[in-house]
Amino acid sequence: MSATEAMLDDAGAGAAPGQYLGYALQPVRMCARLALGDDGDHVSTEHLDDVAVHYADGWLTLEQTKNALSHNPISDWAIDLWKTFANWIRTTIKLSLDPTRTRYVLYVSPVKSGARALALHQAQTADQVNTTIEALRADLAARSSLPACAEYIQVLLDADPDLCAAVISNFTLVTEDDPVAAIRKSIDLTVPPAVIDDICEAAIGWVSTTVNTLLKSKQPAKIARADFRKRMLKIVKHRDRDHVLNSVAYSPDASTIASEIRRKTYIRQMELIECDSDDKLRAATDYLRASAARTDWSERGLVDEASLADYDERLERRWHSTKQSLSIQSRGLDDIEAGKLLLAETMKATADRLQGNDVPPYFPPGSAHSLADLKAIGWHPRFKDLLTDGGDDA
Repeated sequence: MSATEAMLDDAGAGAAPGQYLGYALQPVRMCARLALGDDGDHVSTEHLDDVAVHYADGWLTLEQTKNALSHNPISDWAIDLWKTFANWIRTTIKLSLDPTRTRYVLYVSPVKSGARALALHQAQTADQVNTTIEALRADLAARSSLPACAEYIQVLLDADPDLCAAVISNFTLVTEDDPVAAIRKSIDLTVPPAVIDDICEAAIGWVSTTVNTLLKSKQPAKIARADFRKRMLKIVKHRDRDHVLNSVAYSPDASTIASEIRRKTYIRQMELIECDSDDKLRAATDYLRASAARTDWSERGLVDEASLADYDERLERRWHSTKQSLSIQSRGLDDIEAGKLLLAETMKATADRLQGNDVPPYFPPGSAHSLADLKAIGWHPRFKDLLTDGGDDA
């Protein structure tokens, strides 16, 4: 037993107690054990205990999970506490488990405290175990009436001393407010923060569904950590792609759009080919929304600067290609009509993907107008000369 495993965090983790992304505590803990395990391990539920870890080297972890929303399962005379120890004694005997190679974990959420449970958690040596047991005997004998948990305490007190000592010395109390925190931590260095909870929810859901399928088919509800890892890779890939699709909830107001139309180079580019006010209004809206999306996605870690630069480079190449292909078709057109044709064809051809993901419909045209604002691309055949002559503010 490691003292660091007792997460007695009275400050809490900031998560709302009892909200485990829509799932009960048991599948969440099973998922956490799988997330923190190694290939070669297996994790089961309703097999040896609420949750059990079967390690490749033969060790076991038996874990009882207790939802403490409405009561304290580790108060000094709580039935839950002592029934847990009685069950461990009986299970160890019945299944001929080696208690010296078994960890016994009581997991409680949200955070609760109990002096007796903490004393059991801290009892690691034979002397500490004996002291804890004798104190329990004395306190029980001193009571004027037996507590409701007395029959379960007696199972522990009547057990073989070596078995009792092994169970207690290998006992760990874990109590925390956020059962999903361990799963989040296992992936937080490899995925954007914005998708972590969705990935956790999908992982827990897969564990829950897999368990239900196994139980319905009368098979042990045991999942290999290697299988879980493979599933997680698929979940991460799928969820990481999906979330770049989200549009930014931003709609520029009329004054912001008016300011854009008055002063921006990309609007001046449209004026060179005599675009009407509706075209300029739509362009300003797309430009502002695309700019907001770039900032939002970058801040949330959904896309990186290199991917955005690559996206712009592809748009610019697409513009060059479109311009060349239209050079023959537009020979009979004047410069303004040729520019309008280039603008229209460029906007039709910019439905591209960013970092392998689809983007909202405003993003390609907004990004193209951003390049036009930088004068990297343009619509009028002589846009660079005309912008310079016209004294634009780019």
